Amino acid sequence: GAAAGSPLGRTGGPEVVAGQRGRPTRTFRLLGQSVVLADGDGALSNTGWKTWPGAWLTVQYFEQRPLTERKRVLDLSCGTGLAGISLALAGHEVVLCDLEVCMSTVHGNVARNFGMDRQARRAQHSGVGEARVVQYAWGYPLPEGLRGDFDYVLCGDLLYHVWSGKLHTEFLTTLQYLSAGRRRSGRPQEFIFGFQVRSGRQESQVLDAVARRLNLEQEELQVDTSQEVGVQLFADVKYRLVRLYDAKASEAAAPNVALADGGPECGADVAVE
Repeated sequence: GAAAGSPLGRTGGPEVVAGQRGRPTRTFRLLGQSVVLADGDGALSNTGWKTWPGAWLTVQYFEQRPLTERKRVLDLSCGTGLAGISLALAGHEVVLCDLEVCMSTVHGNVARNFGMDRQARRAQHSGVGEARVVQYAWGYPLPEGLRGDFDYVLCGDLLYHVWSGKLHTEFLTTLQYLSAGRRRSGRPQEFIFGFQVRSGRQESQVLDAVARRLNLEQEELQVDTSQEVGVQLFADVKYRLVRLYDAKASEAAAPNVALADGGPECGADVAVE
């Protein structure tokens, strides 16, 4: 699995969610929202049971460049759901997808953050976000819940799995499926990669291959390893935050329109597929 790191977020006591045993939770403060997460079953062979720094890094992109209108976002192979849930709570339309083995973890964390009491309180605000959960494995045709245009596709700590699992073809196929709508409509679409560097050469090769295949530009963004807002990043470990985007489509995009109420108090609805 991914290299070990420190626990993320502020630890809380066990919390019982329907269909799950009581699990310790962690609270993150992101995009003006409090996000409560529990890790999944550590016995799983898949690493999606744990909250990794890459998810936090992808959200930092939006902390650095706040969105001024509601967007459609995919949290690809979302793990515990930190990135997608954060953006849904901030008022955006979000789909979280992962393998079948991770579904219980994702559903549990969606329930923790979009419970009826919290949903009723946030429903008073006009900027209402949405969180949907869809089961998906790389390389397969997109299910109904993943079709249509996404403005942003979040890829938190996925490159390790691509090169270590020799899943280049499956991963690139999925990204091609996801970018098909952009190619037809000409709408701007961005892929945000946040990850701990474990093999710099191989990770760069995957990014280069994605950029070539989808005809996208790469932008390297600064990562501040000194901050401790919900996650600790170590100064002696390298992290990267990379944006892949269509320069021509981005230049042609119309100006954004501000989110109602500024975003931080936006609510969220939840749907499960």
